[in-house]
Amino acid sequence: MLCALVLSLTSANPWADAVVSWTPGVGGAAGFDAPETALGPPERFTGEASTVPTVVSPFSPAWGMDELVSIGLGGSLVLAFDEPVRDDADNPFGIDLLVFGNTGLIDGAYPAGVCAGLFGADGGRVEVSADGETWIDVSPLADGPWPTLGYVDAGPYGAVPGIVPADCVRPIDPELSWTVLVGLQHEAIIDLYGMSAGGVGIDLADAGLEAITMIRISVPNDGFVNVEVDAVVDVGRWGDATGDHLVNVDDVLAIVSAFGMTGPHPADRTFNNVVDVSDLLVVLETWP
Repeated sequence: MLCALVLSLTSANPWADAVVSWTPGVGGAAGFDAPETALGPPERFTGEASTVPTVVSPFSPAWGMDELVSIGLGGSLVLAFDEPVRDDADNPFGIDLLVFGNTGLIDGAYPAGVCAGLFGADGGRVEVSADGETWIDVSPLADGPWPTLGYVDAGPYGAVPGIVPADCVRPIDPELSWTVLVGLQHEAIIDLYGMSAGGVGIDLADAGLEAITMIRISVPNDGFVNVEVDAVVDVGRWGDATGDHLVNVDDVLAIVSAFGMTGPHPADRTFNNVVDVSDLLVVLETWP
């Protein structure tokens, strides 16, 4: 059954704004059938309606029926952005788009949070389009590494939200493989994330398109398993210290107000765990 929906979020934002269409497919996870859950930002805290709510971490991915939509074999989900997602060389690592699913890390020393492998990397096909008619395949993985990180100051199974949210518009260096996490404890894993919230990174240069307005996530009829989607987000520029997807005087002010602070911080645009003049230079270098 094809559901054609017009479900929009009102204000300008970096994530998908509307569900264009959804075909559930066969064998999707029962109850995870609300495509509008793929709109908005990725989850930071999961299981609120249960007796075991936790932060979303690489070891504790989102799992609520109101947080994920499942796509079965032969199914697809098409999402649209109000503002075009552009191929921008000034984005971190050249990545333009992030897809968040519910992949997680196996805890080899529960509850300490020591990576012993990956689970839930169910794959799926990702295609993008500038007009909703011509589609270009850009990635074989939709629900894959890297697992979502909600907060950089919370443990792997924290029962309350953290204070410092991970940056959902900052990708992880694509030169890194998730396998570097094997054997690492949660704190070291957070350091490798570098304030990023994770997600599957997509460079629109691979599609040969200057900008796109839609993304389609699908599972072939002969696919391995169903795929879960949490969110799709337009990556911000290096100099975006405020998370508003712009680089302007507000970012300068954000860095000045946090100047000298150490540890993970949104104003640290150089990943060196201190807010200093190098972060101001990043803003100026990526200023439109």
